[in-house]
Amino acid sequence: MALEKPMIVARSDLRMALQVKYVKFGLIGMAALGPVLSILLVVGFMMAVPTEGAVLFLSPLVSSLLGMMSIIPASLISANSLVGEKEQNTLEPLLCTPLTDTELLLGKLLGSFIPSSVLLIGGLIVTVIGSNLFLLMLGLPTILVPDLAGLFLLLTAAPVMMVAVVFTMILISGRVKRVYEAYQTSGAVVMVFIIPMVLPMTSLSDSGFGDPVQLSNLIWLTNIVTLLIAVVLMLVSGVLALKRFNRDRMISRV
Repeated sequence: MALEKPMIVARSDLRMALQVKYVKFGLIGMAALGPVLSILLVVGFMMAVPTEGAVLFLSPLVSSLLGMMSIIPASLISANSLVGEKEQNTLEPLLCTPLTDTELLLGKLLGSFIPSSVLLIGGLIVTVIGSNLFLLMLGLPTILVPDLAGLFLLLTAAPVMMVAVVFTMILISGRVKRVYEAYQTSGAVVMVFIIPMVLPMTSLSDSGFGDPVQLSNLIWLTNIVTLLIAVVLMLVSGVLALKRFNRDRMISRV
């Protein structure tokens, strides 16, 4: 299936979402908050405890934080996906376009997934470069945070969780009557979906700095479990979205 038609829907969705101040400032806030908090966490910890195990301790925290900050923008944009079209009286013309249900759903998905992925990658790059610049200025050793395990989490589980959140929010957005109802619901949905992203942080509670090998193995295990949970959530929400995303029923409710 060509992506030309879905990308038209995606660009239109993003433009419409950015017209809403709540979404616009939410995206700006998440884009800045994730890297800033991550840099402060890395620099502050290295100033207090410059140990060899710092990377193992910091990586799960930073990777989970950046992952969560990428899920929230995805939920904000997708919450505006259908109910926003209703309020602006553009939903019925959109549903009557010569697009298949799959193309329309894919366009709605890409409209949230692409900008959120850009924020994720951008936040990751800013965090790595920014934290090491501050460490160099302070005369502290440079480190790679997130490390390989953290990058695995961010590049696998985080995008999968974004897709799951977007599918869920599209379903919710198609049923509520006002856009602010969708935003309120998105807060509850995000709280549920960030649980798998927080799971790697639990690997720090038992091991501490006692055994770096044990801690590393535990981090990898929790990252893999997080990915599996994310895949299950994505499959369930995706199947529901494909089954219930029906333009004929939507047109009858407009």
